[in-house]
Amino acid sequence: MTVIDSSEAPVLAVPRRPDGQLSLRQFLRVIRENALATYPPEAFNEDIIAQRLLWRRTFVINEPSAIRHVLLDNAANYTKSEVGRRLLEPGLGRGLLTSEGETWRRHRRIMAPAFDPRSVAAYAPIMTEVAQGLLATWDALPEGSEIDAAAAMMQATLYIISRAMFSSDSDEVVDVVGRGVSRYQITVRPRLLDLLHVPEWLTRLISPQHTAGIFDEFDKSVDRLLAARGREPHAAPNDLLARLLAARDSETGGGMSAKEVRDQVVTIFMAGHETTAQALSWTWYLLSQHPEAEARLHDELTAVLGGRAPRHEDIVNLRYTRMVIEESMRLYPPAHTMARQPIAADEVLGHRIPGGAEVLIVPWLLHRKPSLWERSDRFEPERFAPERAASRPRFAYIPFGAGPRICIGAAFAMEEALLILATIAQRYRLHLNPGHPVEPQGLITLRPRYGLKMTLQRRRT
Repeated sequence: MTVIDSSEAPVLAVPRRPDGQLSLRQFLRVIRENALATYPPEAFNEDIIAQRLLWRRTFVINEPSAIRHVLLDNAANYTKSEVGRRLLEPGLGRGLLTSEGETWRRHRRIMAPAFDPRSVAAYAPIMTEVAQGLLATWDALPEGSEIDAAAAMMQATLYIISRAMFSSDSDEVVDVVGRGVSRYQITVRPRLLDLLHVPEWLTRLISPQHTAGIFDEFDKSVDRLLAARGREPHAAPNDLLARLLAARDSETGGGMSAKEVRDQVVTIFMAGHETTAQALSWTWYLLSQHPEAEARLHDELTAVLGGRAPRHEDIVNLRYTRMVIEESMRLYPPAHTMARQPIAADEVLGHRIPGGAEVLIVPWLLHRKPSLWERSDRFEPERFAPERAASRPRFAYIPFGAGPRICIGAAFAMEEALLILATIAQRYRLHLNPGHPVEPQGLITLRPRYGLKMTLQRRRT
């Protein structure tokens, strides 16, 4: 068993932020480049932060019982944020991330069976196969080669969701989706007019986002696949697309239209590969900075797997591997911010929240709050041991959200992250290149701004 000495912990990467209170001009510039850099150090300690941007009110909720109130107990009074909808809907359409009310409930009922435990287990061979394909690529490189771990994880998770969604037709859309998602992340930024809820038609006229056409190639590919499935429905493979096309609402018996299927497909691609890729990217970064945790991970993989490829049945025994990923998502939550708006006025922690105000729940702040997490800025996977996790408030850790709108793909994402990490870490160590800048950048997801340039080292034991 590897002995762990955590007496000297490395300083972990955080967003670069201007010193002092931000002027309006600074705030607008910073929020477009990195939403997390707008928060001062004292924000991590606060339970609720009331802010004002001209006439718009914003409340950052950073206390577990209050978060439970917004996301669960009084969830019927809260819709997704108008700002978030404006940023996501032009590309994603009205999928689960952006739809509301009965439309959202119907789609959730229709899609739930495709992400139940039995379905997720069936995707495990695809996940392991893709991870082994990545290893084969690395094996062909000279010893000590440099790779961008963030780009490699994006490619791996994109191939996994592509094969799960489209089966043998997946290669047609991999590059198309990769380009579209990357361009969308870079292009879509919050504008002052969005933050002030100026009418959309006027906002588009004054300050266009230039998102038109980003997903045109993807839409054409999906249209071709849908048409082909429609011509030969009985010959279609039993992949996720086929399940979405065939799924029926348990209450009404109705299915989804072609446009609704398209919106769910692109939403699953965006949420289903991007977030897992970021979780894995930050995991490799953290392991590179903590060789004692990496050694303990290797010990578990050797004991459980003995060098063979992991299977779904192994996951229950990969306890420390799971802790590593959970701690990575605590420190670097891929979904770093959740935004809601109350329909009617509410009261949270003694503050009156007007109807239509912006309510932000920020896992980046919550997961590093010192009163909830001892040594909150340290990487300590052991804090997710079952006995320690049970002692924390339920809503202190929400990497997949919480309440009725908890991520439908949470189990898929965890299975994917565990199998990819277990497959790769058995064969390789990844060392961060000296001097490579690492900065968390809060866009739609939490990305390493400059990628992760790392050197591959083949494990000898």
